[in-house]
Parts: sequence; structure tokens; C-alpha cells
Amino acid sequence: MTKIFVTGATGLIGTKLTKRLLEEGYEVAGFTTSDKGKEKLQNAGVTPYVGDIFDYDSIDAAIGDFKPDVILNEISDLKNVDMAANTKVRIEGTKNLVDVAIKHGVKSMQSQSIAFVYAGGEGLATEKTPLDYNATGDRKVTVEGVEGLEKETARIKNHVILRYGWLYGPGTWYGKDGMIYNQFVDGKVEMTDGVQSFIHIDDAVETAIQALNFETGTYNVADDDPVKGDVWADWYANQLGVSPEINIKPAEPFERGVSNEKFKAQGGKLIYSSWREGMKDIK
Repeated sequence: MTKIFVTGATGLIGTKLTKRLLEEGYEVAGFTTSDKGKEKLQNAGVTPYVGDIFDYDSIDAAIGDFKPDVILNEISDLKNVDMAANTKVRIEGTKNLVDVAIKHGVKSMQSQSIAFVYAGGEGLATEKTPLDYNATGDRKVTVEGVEGLEKETARIKNHVILRYGWLYGPGTWYGKDGMIYNQFVDGKVEMTDGVQSFIHIDDAVETAIQALNFETGTYNVADDDPVKGDVWADWYANQLGVSPEINIKPAEPFERGVSNEKFKAQGGKLIYSSWREGMKDIK
């Protein structure tokens, strides 16, 4: 039986992913930061390990004990929308994880990344499009985090990097009581008319499982329906039955959406091919 070790196992993606991996017949361990998380994993049938992604020794103890075949790196830090904290997790945390993986001979690893840090240009970005190295401010911090995460992950021989589009669904910014949802309900929205590429949280989970069989490489994971911000905002407001003041600003050059052709060429399949399907039941 294949043994899979999941970091961020009690997070938004991790919670769903560990459950699905068990259903698929894998032996699953989860890395969490608290005793509460440990209890949650135990109750779900996941082998729990408590530690800190910044603490090499706690990762070493967990990996050394469980001896996984594959590591799925789903850890992030977006609780307070703090880009610097999330970048630190991506760079330093992933380095610790990879160092330990190499020490224990783990030859396969998958990391969760993002698909909205490409440089500006015409048309949809592909995996060959460079990252936005000319970015400034919080975006520069985010790009640096993605670059660090992906470089560290690539030290593992068999690695897959999944660059997700904007996550939506229950528990996300776009789900009920999420940050974006609340802006629409509260009556004042500011956004651009740039192109966005979305991915449902359930598709993010299923894709992570599918990608266990992908060739080594980097993949954009987004739906088939990139959409301009103004078009989406009108649709979303109508779906919620609200009439907020929507201030649409001109798009930034990097707001271009992404192509998912490489992902589909690997046999990747989506539950929701369009955000119109995945968001239609939100109220």
C-alpha cells in the first residue's frame, strides 16, 4: 500500500484531501501543529504527527517514523491574509520538508502552488510563461514565495507542482461568509476587469490525487472558463441576489488568466469545467 504524508493536513484542502486519499485506499499520515489537529486526524483515520514546519527536528521525527512513499505539501498561512507569513512558509517550510525527505530517501513529492503570479502579456499564461519578477509590494513577496517553494520542491527527483487558480467553494474567500462574499453582501466591491481563472476546492483535491500519476513537472490547474472581472462580478452579484456598488478598475498586465492544456494532456479531469457551475448554488 502506498504511504502518503500530507502537510497542512487540517487545512482547507488538507482536510478534504486526507479523507479522499483514505477512500482511494492509501495509507495516510497528516502533519498538524496542535493537539486539536491531532485529534481531528485521529478521528478521521489518519495517522497524526504534531510538529512545526519551521522545526526541522519535528519534521524529521514524523517522516522518519512514517516512512512515506510520497509527500503532499499542502501547507500555507493565509489566515490573516499576510503575504510575508505565507512566503516564509513556502520557502523555509518547504526547504525543511525537502531536506528531511532527501535524508529519508523519499523520491516523490507534490506541492500546492498558485497560477496568478505570471508576468504580464497577451493571452492566457502557460507553464512556460515566466513569473512576474518585476512585481512590487505584496505581489513581489508572493512571487518570491512561489519561486522558493517550487525550486525547493524540484530538488526531489519525482516532483509535481500544481499551480492552482483562484480557489472558490465552501470555506474560501468566495464561499458563504468569505471575504469576497462579504464585500458583495455588505454593498461595496472594488475589483479590476482583468481576466481570472478559477478552480473549485473539490477540484483542487481531486487534482492532487490525479497528479500522483502525472509526469514530473509544473501544471496550471484551473477551469476551462477564464473570465473578466466585471463580467464575473455582475454574475456573482446576481447569483447572491444583491446589488452592491461595484467599482471596476482597469486590469493590470498580469491579470491574464491561465491555460490548463498541459494539465488536461496528462489526463486531468475536472468536476466543474466552469465557475458558473461550481458557484451556482451559493446563497
